[in-house]
Amino acid sequence: MAETSFDKFTRFVGQLRTGALQPSYMILGPEAFLTALFIKNVRTVFKEKFGNTAEISMLYGDDLKREELQDYLSGGGLFSSATLIVIQNISGLDAGGRKLLEMVLARENEGLFIVLTHHESYRPPQWITKLGSYCQTIPAETLWENEIPRLVHRFAEIRKKKIQPQGVDLLMQLTGNNLALIEQEIEKLDLYLPADEPVITVEAIQNSTAAVSHATLLNLFDAVNERNSAAAINAISEITSRDESVPYLVISLYNHITKLLGFRDHNVFPDSATARAITGSNSNTYQRKLFSAARRYEAGTLEAAVMELGEIDYQFRQKSIPTMTYFTAWVSNHLN
Repeated sequence: MAETSFDKFTRFVGQLRTGALQPSYMILGPEAFLTALFIKNVRTVFKEKFGNTAEISMLYGDDLKREELQDYLSGGGLFSSATLIVIQNISGLDAGGRKLLEMVLARENEGLFIVLTHHESYRPPQWITKLGSYCQTIPAETLWENEIPRLVHRFAEIRKKKIQPQGVDLLMQLTGNNLALIEQEIEKLDLYLPADEPVITVEAIQNSTAAVSHATLLNLFDAVNERNSAAAINAISEITSRDESVPYLVISLYNHITKLLGFRDHNVFPDSATARAITGSNSNTYQRKLFSAARRYEAGTLEAAVMELGEIDYQFRQKSIPTMTYFTAWVSNHLN
């Protein structure tokens, strides 16, 4: 049986996890989740190999000029052990940036690792094909429905869990086959289930998905988008009425604000490949909503909000369960 695009993707991820980090990768395809998943694995392996002195830069071709790219490609600081540069949506690069990137990829660059992404795998422009000839090409094609269960089982295995086949079907149904939502639900289940419970059952999924209603989370996200502190506190109060919902609340807020920061930091516009990469969605309406919300904040405010959520998460994991005092202060600090 011929190797499918997803088979190839899985094989390359497996090779990467053994520590076999290649100097350069070209991720081709429209599936934003697989693109993000591969980048996440590259970052993890890179950090494991080179430690805390290694530098990672996440760039976007849409707003990257040749001069700026030159600075990044020149390498890290004096005490940097290695440099990883990720450039998403390279189709946005200007002619000078393309030529510079080709020159760098064509030579050996000790301590420099490069990941490029392009959302269209069918007949890409000739210059992208040329860049790809210097890289290991990673397919990121939209999955067929019958391929999704394999990925769901993998999500569970990473967290040392097994999942019932009926549970896989239920998760796919609840999320509309959205890979990012499926992983988020399994992450929530990992927090929801006791450590000594190895199997994710249908009942556990039903209980977990009921712990935080989707509608309540949407109310919270809308409040954050509008900088409506009163509405945000009301939604958080409803969610934190059950202690087991707190870690999922932190994860959900973190993911949402990181998306806002993506729009704010890089001056990304809706209906662009970069916007799709940030949101993991092809919905122009959703992209426009986040674009408008991001304009209500300064980048520094969003960065501080993310950092403080990390502290709240730490307090929870230390068994000092966050109360409404934590979240009220968070709202006051960042939404007012």
